Amino acid sequence: MIQGVKITAIAIGFSAAALMANNNMQKVCPHVLTNSAMVINVEGKFVNEERNKTSVKIEWRHHSDDLDSFFVNLNDSRPFTYITAGKYRYMEFEGGKVKRQLGLHHLRENIGKTPLRLDDLELLANGYFKCPDSTKPEINNNVFATAVSNTWWSLVVDSLPHPEKAVMRGATKKPRYLAIANWKSYAGDMLPTLASMSSEDYSGSLWVRSAYPAKALETDPLHKPEPTKPKILLPVPKLFGNLAMEGERKIPLILKLNQKLLSE
Repeated sequence: MIQGVKITAIAIGFSAAALMANNNMQKVCPHVLTNSAMVINVEGKFVNEERNKTSVKIEWRHHSDDLDSFFVNLNDSRPFTYITAGKYRYMEFEGGKVKRQLGLHHLRENIGKTPLRLDDLELLANGYFKCPDSTKPEINNNVFATAVSNTWWSLVVDSLPHPEKAVMRGATKKPRYLAIANWKSYAGDMLPTLASMSSEDYSGSLWVRSAYPAKALETDPLHKPEPTKPKILLPVPKLFGNLAMEGERKIPLILKLNQKLLSE
C-alpha cells in the first residue's frame, strides 16, 4: 500500500512539473533581430578583463525554420561552429570532426578570450524572452526578461524598435552597456551597423561587415558544396545531454563548415 502511494505521488509530481514546463514555454515571446533567412558577418575588437586586446569574426547564418549556425574565428583560440535549435545546442571543431554537446550551464562560457558569451549567440538566434505580464496595470515594453538564458536575466532598451542604448544584467553581477551608433537596412531588414560594448572590466566594439539573404550563398562563387559521401545513419539518442532532442526547428541533414568564408 505504501509503495503504491509513493508511486502515485511521484507520478503526480512529474505531471505537475511537465505542466509547469508547458506553461513556461507558452509564456515565451521570441524577439529576434530578423525573422528572415540571413547571413550576417560581424566583427568585434575588445580589451578583455585581463587588459589584453582580442578580436573575433562571426558569420551568423540565421534561419526561420532550421538550425542557426555561427562560424566563429578567433585571433587567440581555435575556430569553432556553434549550432543551436533552441532546445538543444552543440559546438563543432576542426571542420566537424570533433563535436561537443552543450547544456544550458555551458552558455556562461566566454567565446575565446573575448567578453562575449555563448549565451549571446543563443539570444541572437532564438531571442527567448518572457511575455509581458498582462495583469499588471503598466507594462514596460522596453524591459525584456530572458526566458531560457543562463547568463543574462534582463535586457533594458531606451526605445523601440531601434534602440540606441541598452543594458544587460545577469549572473555576471556587473551590467553590460551597449551603445548603438546606427541602424541600416540590409535587404529590407534593419540591423545595427556599429555598437560599442562595455562593462567595469572590459570594453570594445561590434560592427556588421555585411548582411545578405541566405539564398545568395547558392550563387556565391566562393561557396562550393563538397561532393556528397555515403552517410551511415546511427540511432539518435532520446536525450541530448540533459535536454530533449525534439526542437521547434527542422534539422538539416548536412551541416558543414565553410572554410573558405572563414579564412577571409
